[in-house]
Amino acid sequence: MLSNRFLRIVRRLAPVFAFVLIAIFAISCDDDPISPQSEHFEAVGMVIFQSGATVLDYYGPEYDAGDQTAYLDTLYASQGLNPHWNVRFYNDDGDLVDPPEEDNKWFAADFADPDLAQLWWHEGEDGEFEFHLKGNQAGQTTVEFKIMHIDHPDFTTLPIPLVIDETVLHGAPVGVRLYDEESEDLLATAYIAGSGNDSEGSFTLTAGNTTDHIEAIFFDYEDIAFWPGVPPHSLVVESSNTSVVNITGQEPEEPWAFKLEAVSAGTATITVYIYHDGAVGKTFTPINVVVN
Repeated sequence: MLSNRFLRIVRRLAPVFAFVLIAIFAISCDDDPISPQSEHFEAVGMVIFQSGATVLDYYGPEYDAGDQTAYLDTLYASQGLNPHWNVRFYNDDGDLVDPPEEDNKWFAADFADPDLAQLWWHEGEDGEFEFHLKGNQAGQTTVEFKIMHIDHPDFTTLPIPLVIDETVLHGAPVGVRLYDEESEDLLATAYIAGSGNDSEGSFTLTAGNTTDHIEAIFFDYEDIAFWPGVPPHSLVVESSNTSVVNITGQEPEEPWAFKLEAVSAGTATITVYIYHDGAVGKTFTPINVVVN
């Protein structure tokens, strides 16, 4: 049986013990390695860009989240692999911010009819906020874009109408713009041969290096950007001097992209062609290349 003296000591020290326990709990919460210490990334909308042009502008507060048909603007794409897209997000202040950089967050999309379309990335880049949309067949569906966080979405759009056309409506090509696929920087522009327009821009490379993928995107008289249907069309790029610069990096999965391999110091030109059923269909003005 405990003595009265011991019980009195315990009663006197009880407030001290309680204070120590509270302090330990508070410290342990502050030092919790699992809880995020940085500000949580929150998005209320998103914008998809293609070579600097806006493809989709979605600002969530403009729509009634309870109305699944509130978003009426339609997203258009063509069959096959569409040009490179990148995305930025609206924050609570309505400002556009860059995507989150946390390893446990990635980009995804749910298609109402997954047979019609899908997101496509280069090997090893799945889930990045730069991607292609691949149209598998012509038709109409809806798509919800998401920021995934571990096993749940942090942000989801309303269903956005999506139309996959056999080909994007456009006129005959009058020129081709070459973009760095990674940065989306415009590198050079060439025009239909014989149009009287000289190419704009050039390439300066270092011998022994190979560029990232360069995307060739064509445009018509109304400046509508497009890729011709594959097949029967295909991209051919030729070097005037393969001992200076060589064309490489062409892959069936990305038929309108290529790389430049700088072989040795010198000057050369590259020429872009659209082939139709294996024969030259369109020829564009040469673009200068300097290898140091």
